[in-house]
Amino acid sequence: MTKENAKHYHCEIVGSFLRPDYLKESTLKFRDGAITEAEQLATQERASIEAIALQEECGVDVLTDGEMRRRGWTDPLTRCLTGFGPAPMPEGYKVNWNRSSPSDLPPLPETPNTGTRAAVVGKVGRSNENLILAEMNFVKEHSNKPFKVTLPSLAHASVFWAPGTSDKAYADKEQYMHDVLEGMSAAVAECIAQGVEYVQLDSPRYTHLVSEEGQENFRQLGIDPSTWLGEVIDLENELVDRFPQVTWGLHLCRGNGARGAWSVAGGYDPIAEQLFSTIHVDRLLLEYDTARAGTFDPLRFMPKDKVAVLGLISTKEQEIETVDLLKGRLDEASKFISLDQVALSPQCGFASAFEGNLDEGQQRAKMEALRDTVKAVWH
Repeated sequence: MTKENAKHYHCEIVGSFLRPDYLKESTLKFRDGAITEAEQLATQERASIEAIALQEECGVDVLTDGEMRRRGWTDPLTRCLTGFGPAPMPEGYKVNWNRSSPSDLPPLPETPNTGTRAAVVGKVGRSNENLILAEMNFVKEHSNKPFKVTLPSLAHASVFWAPGTSDKAYADKEQYMHDVLEGMSAAVAECIAQGVEYVQLDSPRYTHLVSEEGQENFRQLGIDPSTWLGEVIDLENELVDRFPQVTWGLHLCRGNGARGAWSVAGGYDPIAEQLFSTIHVDRLLLEYDTARAGTFDPLRFMPKDKVAVLGLISTKEQEIETVDLLKGRLDEASKFISLDQVALSPQCGFASAFEGNLDEGQQRAKMEALRDTVKAVWH
């Protein structure tokens, strides 16, 4: 897969697939010490083989392993690097998880307030594990199709700084971010050396700037929302520019919790012009599955050399999108951007939350809708 070929890929997923029931059971047994690490890995690999097969059957252009080895989506950061642990939650900080519509799912469970959050608590360095390398090598072993690796963006790493805790390990946040940049650069370099040609960065933080509530949460973390966007774009660009030979993507998440929960509402308008035009990635994966994302109007800021991957298929809601619905939405988007610059995907991973929001039949049906729409529009 060359960078030029990647511009013509119209079908991809964000990263994760539902964990089958047998993997959920295995994970709980492994947590409780009832099975060995080798037994758990064998179960994860079985699930990954099924995820790869589903993507191949549905004509996905760029594969992942389904992220079956992960405990959570941030694992490539906290497992590839050392120095992370729990820190006290800032007073006043909160993320409101919301439901957009009724469904057959039971109500959201009460989330226990542990009073802590993940943060940098010591010096950051490389661990003995490169999770994304293990994931990509597994895809290489089981498919001949192009593949990508997915990892948290530096924008997300920036909010792991916990005032009062992290500054005991680092004199300033800039040195911490430098160490994260160096550590993730080394992990990515190992993947490129083994043949990866597409790296996707994931971030649920850029979208916090589209609402006042999100900006206030940044302030509670000691972040100035008026300058943060430019600062983290510069950091992301430093990582991307080190590896110009590969395709880079950036997924802008709006929260993808259990029971269809979401955390961010508001259009891309406040950040689109600066982000779309100055970030050096080749593909922007944008969540557009509900009206909470606003209109397609911000797509007018997309530079001609970038692709907008529109997340029109929901991994939160069980209703299956029709081809006619998806074609209609793509037609709306084409008023602001050429369909030659557009691709289609689910809005987020199918398993951002451990339990997921769909069953496997619904997941397959949504993947088939993705495939059939791409065929109808671009082939």
